[in-house]
Amino acid sequence: MKKITILLSALFIVGTIFGQLKYLPSKTIVIILGAQNTHIDFDQFSDITFYYTPELDKLYNDAESLSDAIGMKDAMKLFKKNTSSSKQEEALLSYEGTNNVIYQKGLYKTSYLFDINGIVYGKFWGAGQLFVGSDNYLIKNKSQDSEVLKSLLKDLVKKEDTRKAGKTKKGKDYSWQPGFVPTSITVVDKDGNNKNIVELVKGNAATMLVFVHINSEFDPVPGRKSGEGKDPEKYKTDVAKTMTIDKQMKDLYNIEENIYGKKLMAN
Repeated sequence: MKKITILLSALFIVGTIFGQLKYLPSKTIVIILGAQNTHIDFDQFSDITFYYTPELDKLYNDAESLSDAIGMKDAMKLFKKNTSSSKQEEALLSYEGTNNVIYQKGLYKTSYLFDINGIVYGKFWGAGQLFVGSDNYLIKNKSQDSEVLKSLLKDLVKKEDTRKAGKTKKGKDYSWQPGFVPTSITVVDKDGNNKNIVELVKGNAATMLVFVHINSEFDPVPGRKSGEGKDPEKYKTDVAKTMTIDKQMKDLYNIEENIYGKKLMAN
């Protein structure tokens, strides 16, 4: 019995630390592009601090519904077109709200590392770097991008390296590139308090900042239950909403597993 207990303890330890990076971000921030989904327990992601952008909620939900037909990537780039074919697209094209920099700069599915002074130290895009395809972190894989991330974290955490603020050259847009100091972006915490992103990314040796969208209205629970005795069409809709939320939240589970070594289960 004692041997079994020791073996189970060893397996638990291995399961806990598997995938964890040697040098971890001092702080990991996820900015959800939209309002908080109150159907989801975000407290389960104990290594992540969440902030929200409620004023972007309708914008990203509209883009998400358009993506059913044209793909999220194209939906998020509609603002670059000179013409539009629907009122919904016109709304996306003309958005000039408080945090329009998030939308106009295409920060959806992007991730950044900041040094202690709040300067962008490294940038990773959704298509092929920190994310595989659209929803997987590369960190546990033997890839060049994973090694780059590990190297950057080592420089920041162990060597306490910093980056000089970059200079903007005429005719060049270096915003949100390494060396960039972000301008004011207003987000809110889970209690509705306003926060300035400029201050959030300062003061830690290595701050990871990730932008994601999670639909604020969909409840994932009904779609996980049995459909017995339920209206078939409604249950089909419930399952579709659950699948959407699960896909959108996969990045959060991957952060916990592949950076912090914690494998969580959807609930």
